[in-house]
Amino acid sequence: MNDPRTSARRVALLFVMLLVFSFAAHSQTMPVKKSGAAPQQKKGVSALPKVSLLPRFVPGQTFRYEIESETSTDTKRLGLASDPEGPSSLVVVWNATVRVEVLPEEGGAPGGIRLRCTYEKSTASIRSDTFDPQADVTREQYQKLEGKVVEFTLDASGKVKSVSGLEGTSGTEKAAQAAREWIAQLGASAGAPPDGVSVGQAWSSEQPADSLPIAGLIWRTDSQYLRNEACRPANPGVPEGPGAADSAANANAAPDCAVILANLNLVRGKNSRDTTPPEFRKNGVQSAGKWNGTAQSLLYVSLATGMVVSVTQSGKEEMDVVLTSNHNTSMRYFGTIQSRSQVTLVDIPQTAK
Repeated sequence: MNDPRTSARRVALLFVMLLVFSFAAHSQTMPVKKSGAAPQQKKGVSALPKVSLLPRFVPGQTFRYEIESETSTDTKRLGLASDPEGPSSLVVVWNATVRVEVLPEEGGAPGGIRLRCTYEKSTASIRSDTFDPQADVTREQYQKLEGKVVEFTLDASGKVKSVSGLEGTSGTEKAAQAAREWIAQLGASAGAPPDGVSVGQAWSSEQPADSLPIAGLIWRTDSQYLRNEACRPANPGVPEGPGAADSAANANAAPDCAVILANLNLVRGKNSRDTTPPEFRKNGVQSAGKWNGTAQSLLYVSLATGMVVSVTQSGKEEMDVVLTSNHNTSMRYFGTIQSRSQVTLVDIPQTAK
């Protein structure tokens, strides 16, 4: 029986590894569940203009993102796989710089997009309340990302067709599926009406959470186009410091970014009753319990290019899951996982000559 925390680490590592792509890639794979109308206009005043949230990629473009991610895990295991000496509290802080290149369309097929992500820097620090024999291994996994190259191929609608560069990584297929889920949730255009959105408009999308040990769960994302504002890093949790004057001056600059607020909630599908994923059942394991999750993202999207300039996300997951094998051995995994991340575009996209 696999340790859910070990699996969670692998998924989290690969998710963060693909995180930058999720903000750069346009994702229109989710059906629109609802779309709130833009605010009513007075008579004689034209309707608010619609804005496309799709990035306008040009082959040969290169740009960089800086990532800061912190995940705090406070969990316990009881039963056959319990580890009284293992840490119950674990904090992983990861910092990276990723260069993204827009590649020519593969085979000349129109509408497709290819992105190459190179991890120019990748460092991590790990803290735990007790000795963690896996700490060095986890730190090394993040360090090994430095220099790694991952390529993505998207179809004309933005759906991920293939991912290369993850070969030889533990849990590749499962982690890739998890990454696709997050791509759909965190992409600025996920589930947005294809004809564009106006200030004040809201929309929703849903994506199956197939990577969790409880089946039938769905990530529901409710997004709203709040306003236009000068592009700047979105970090509302940090108080203004000595540079507040500069921030105020920037706030008076031209409103060249769309500000998008996205709220994510993990909910159970209406027609879902079985809590055991097919993969678990195939291996003779049944799962039962609960897994709750919420998150909030604030995105700044360039009106000129459709590129995500910055995004801040914070979230929390609570779980209490019992895994039972066909030999009547069981393990209970429960606790909380809290996360925050900041992704910032640090290079203006440039086209190679």
